Amino acid sequence: MFGLETGFLSKQTAGLIRGILQKRYSIGNKSVPLFSSPSPLFPGLELISDKGPNPLQKRLVVGSIRMGYGHHRMALSVYSHSLKKQIPTYLHDLLAIESPEATAIADIDSGYSYFSRLSAEIGGPVEWIWGQLMSQGNLTSLELSCQLAELYKGLMNGIPTDTSVITTYPLNGQISVASGFQKTIHLICDNYPQYYLLVPGALNLVQSPSSYTKFIQMGVPKENLAVAGHWVSEDVVSNAVTDSENRVRRIDAKKCRRFLIPIGGAGAQKGYVLDLIRLSKNHLQNKKAVFWINAGDHTKVLKSIEEFLIVQKIPYLSINTWEDLIHFIERHPLRSEDNENNPPVVLFHFPSHTEAFSATDRLIRITDVLVTKPSELAFYPVPKLFIRRVGDHEAASVLRSLELGEGTVECREVIHAKELIHIFTESEDLLLRMNESVIRNTIEGIYNGSKAAVEMSAAN
Repeated sequence: MFGLETGFLSKQTAGLIRGILQKRYSIGNKSVPLFSSPSPLFPGLELISDKGPNPLQKRLVVGSIRMGYGHHRMALSVYSHSLKKQIPTYLHDLLAIESPEATAIADIDSGYSYFSRLSAEIGGPVEWIWGQLMSQGNLTSLELSCQLAELYKGLMNGIPTDTSVITTYPLNGQISVASGFQKTIHLICDNYPQYYLLVPGALNLVQSPSSYTKFIQMGVPKENLAVAGHWVSEDVVSNAVTDSENRVRRIDAKKCRRFLIPIGGAGAQKGYVLDLIRLSKNHLQNKKAVFWINAGDHTKVLKSIEEFLIVQKIPYLSINTWEDLIHFIERHPLRSEDNENNPPVVLFHFPSHTEAFSATDRLIRITDVLVTKPSELAFYPVPKLFIRRVGDHEAASVLRSLELGEGTVECREVIHAKELIHIFTESEDLLLRMNESVIRNTIEGIYNGSKAAVEMSAAN
């Protein structure tokens, strides 16, 4: 395994874990017939599942998993570039395949989401323990994951192995390697190097030089590692300079600041966002700021925010369909005049997972500031205000953004975020510098990681 010292996981322990999974979920007993169907949202993209009208052919495979929004957003960043290049592409989501294997993975994800929400809402010792767990991805966990990948090979049954595979979640890549695919390229998700994020036998791509250096120090061979750049969707990165210039014009014209606040896939930021609305009420009522809150597909979170706004007597608009989202974006380009009658808060909510995270990528292009936990969005070319992280591993992503000059420090307390909202609305210097940094970084190719991955997959 990369030539690293392994064997931390005894054969007895590995056998026990395999036995439990096989007995409880009937994993590894049979292959799953796979088919594909067209994506309703992205023309040219085919979705792999155990149901569909189309047999599988040789085409680029983008492997991901519905575990929050992050890994699917990374997948979007890849296939947006491949589709732009007219490369036939599959999206292979492990949880889109009805099978015992998918059930086992989904059970793990539900536990992750629950503890993420618990950590964010309770804080204190719970947050500390969860943070520690999220930053302990050692060789043992990598070895176990690679062994389990052998059990999951049925989830790639029937996909031609002479195709290229780009993965955004380690287990996808490990299954690809175990299944004998000739070329596997794996995108590592954040800026905190951990062994379990790696895919032995693949080319592992990272987003920053510091992450690359740390992995080399951890013993990963150079032939299995490369710096690609940030994982950013094609539409966002190709327009980053123009959008930043338009944001600068908005600053010069002293227009109302637009703050985009996406709720993460685990729905863990609800309490923080409600407090931020309350503390920023004067800025919202005085039309110094507007909050665009994407509740994703979290209906309970949406209802809580709506009830809070009603109690606070803050007017709001609800956008609940993809068509309404597109019309909203068309009416609110960065270069447009802001309508005085616009409500201070706009809520976005969608019935599907794909619409939920894709909407944020669309809205980024018309916002002034992205308010986000330091997740995969920390690497996007837009000024960012960072709110409290969910896991300790996310702190390194803040450092990367600070290094590039386009993000704030992490606001552990809501009052700190409110103070930065005030700075963004009442002064110009910080926001101007951030946009200048985004322009410089874009010209230098910092945000071209997903594009580079697609180009590598097509190279001989």
